[in-house]
Amino acid sequence: MLKINKASFNDFLLDLMRYNELIAPVKTDESRFELVKDIKQIEISLHTYFPVKKLFFRKHQTMFSFDKNKLAEPETSAEKKQRVIVGLKRCDLNSIRRQDIMFMKDTKDPYYKEERDRTILVGYNCKEPFDEYCFCSSMDLGDYYDLMLYDKDDAYLVEIGSEKGRNFVDRYRKYFWDTELFLRPEDRRIETKLQLDKRDIKEYYNHPDWKKMVDICFSCAACVTLCPSCYCFDIHDEVDATLNKGERKRNWAACQLPCFTKVAGGHVFRSTREDRFKHRIYHQLQYFKDRHGMTLCTGCGRCIRGCPTRINFVKGINEMKLEK
Repeated sequence: MLKINKASFNDFLLDLMRYNELIAPVKTDESRFELVKDIKQIEISLHTYFPVKKLFFRKHQTMFSFDKNKLAEPETSAEKKQRVIVGLKRCDLNSIRRQDIMFMKDTKDPYYKEERDRTILVGYNCKEPFDEYCFCSSMDLGDYYDLMLYDKDDAYLVEIGSEKGRNFVDRYRKYFWDTELFLRPEDRRIETKLQLDKRDIKEYYNHPDWKKMVDICFSCAACVTLCPSCYCFDIHDEVDATLNKGERKRNWAACQLPCFTKVAGGHVFRSTREDRFKHRIYHQLQYFKDRHGMTLCTGCGRCIRGCPTRINFVKGINEMKLEK
C-alpha cells in the first residue's frame, strides 16, 4: 500500500499536466469529465452527471474520409499524449470494464482500443452514496483500475491495480510514499439506500407492473445517453452531391427510439414504447449477464437521475410480485 499526501497532491496534478492530458471531474453548467486546464476546476469526489464513455466510445466518430481518390484516416494514438483520468468512481470503472468487453475482447475496435491504450485510469473510492439514486452496492462491482485513491484525512491511500498502474507510479515515484496503513473491507465499499433486490428478472417480463413505468416514459433516450455502459451505435456515410467527397461516421444510437430497429421496408421490430422500455432494462440486468456473467448496469443511477419523469426502475422491479 502506498500513499500520496494531500499537501503535495496539487503538485502531482500539475506535474501530470506537463506531459499528459489530465482529465478529471469538473462542474460548469453541469458536471462531467473534461480536459483540465486549471487544477482549481477539479472536484475529485464529484459523481458526474455525464459519463466518461465519450472519451473512449465517441459520440461521433469519423472512421475515414475521402476526397476524390485520396483516403484519410483519423490521427492515431502515436500522435497523441498519454492521458490520465483522475476521479473515476467504482461504477464508472466497472462501466469501462463492460465496454472493454464489447470493444476489445473478441473483435477489437481500433478506435476504442487506441483511446484505452493511451489512458491511465485513476479511481476515487466514494466514502458515501452521492444521492438517493445510487444503487451500486447491490451490483457486485469488482476492482478494475490502474490506481485507486482512498481518502484518509491528510493523505490518499493508493492501491495499484495493474502493471500499467505500477509503471505509472514508478514514473512519478517522488509523490508516492510507503505506508503501514491498510484498507479494511468497509473502506472499499459503501452501502446505498437504494438496492436492487432481484438478481434474476426472467420471470417478470410479462408482469403488469411494467405499465406503471412505461406510462410515464417519454422514450426520449436520456437514460441510454447518460448510461456509462451502453454501447449501441449506427454507421452512415455523408457524401456531397458530386460523390467525390465525404466521410463515414459512427454515431451513438439509442434503443429507446423507434428508428433503432427500423429496417428496409419500414418495419420496426420494437414499435411499442413498452417493448423498447423493457428491452433496455432486460439488456442491462439480464441479457448481458447471461452472456458475460455480469450485469451491464453498474448502479450509477444516471438513468434515474436524468430521467425527465424520474422513472425509478429499481423500485419498480423490487415491488413486482409473482402470483403463486
